[in-house]
Amino acid sequence: MIRRTALLSSVLLACAAFVGDGQAQRPSAEAVLRVVDVDGYAMRVQVSGLASRVPGTPVVVFEAGATNSLEAWRSVVQHLIGTTPFIAYDRAGLGESAWDNQTQTPKHVSGKLRRLLREIGADPPYVLVGHSWGGSLMRFFAGYYPHEIAGIVYVDPGPIITQSPGDELAPFEAIGAGRAGYEAFWSAYESLLERAPAPVRAEFGVFRSLMQREVSERDLQPAPHVPVVMILAAKPYPALPGLPFDAQQHFIADLRHRIDTLQQWALASGHGTVVVTNHTSHAVAREDPDLIVWAIQRVLSAIEK
Repeated sequence: MIRRTALLSSVLLACAAFVGDGQAQRPSAEAVLRVVDVDGYAMRVQVSGLASRVPGTPVVVFEAGATNSLEAWRSVVQHLIGTTPFIAYDRAGLGESAWDNQTQTPKHVSGKLRRLLREIGADPPYVLVGHSWGGSLMRFFAGYYPHEIAGIVYVDPGPIITQSPGDELAPFEAIGAGRAGYEAFWSAYESLLERAPAPVRAEFGVFRSLMQREVSERDLQPAPHVPVVMILAAKPYPALPGLPFDAQQHFIADLRHRIDTLQQWALASGHGTVVVTNHTSHAVAREDPDLIVWAIQRVLSAIEK
């Protein structure tokens, strides 16, 4: 199920804009924007701390949610400059990265990200940080390249790619809306995206198609046994217009369902932490960047032990 809170804020914005020793290991205190050629297409990346990185030190890799550019992490990365190596980037067709005319499947996105990391000299290990659809993409990335992953921070991820199409209906059934409510939600969502840029609509088509398949058909590999922090946002958000059910009731049912399901992602780890916060809506990076910084630091501390 796509996080009902998970993509709404991002889509509204897109449619409106169309758019050892501490000293020895301390990275250079700056973040640099670069444009890198990957597979013949330009990709924009923000890099900090790679030049002075001590070999083996984890690199924090940020994956933004659907419709979002690397600027989505602005308030988070400013706290990391000079403390740990990191990169953030624009997926193909988003921000200032060129559209590569490819179907943006998790396999394609993960492979291209890995080639980008190699191109800029960011060798593993990695701490993955993914928000919303970016969180789901990072779960795929971790499964494809488990030996390169040191830890993961999931920031209100969606859709829940480990659940079946039948499980998608659970929050709607809990409030009596059933499949009719589920279909109405997606119709409203597609209407909201009608005037969005082509890459945004294409990305939506990928994860919508993905969630209509059985889990066994999604190419989802086992997750590595690494430290994990799962952040779940519990503050209500603006509802899609014209829904034939009580949006607040659905939000509560959806939240309970997400907590029950997504905590398993973290608790399956040998060092897992689950945080449910009503201090922020789905826009965690904007509304509570310190929470994400804390989660990254917690994962890094667990790696060092």
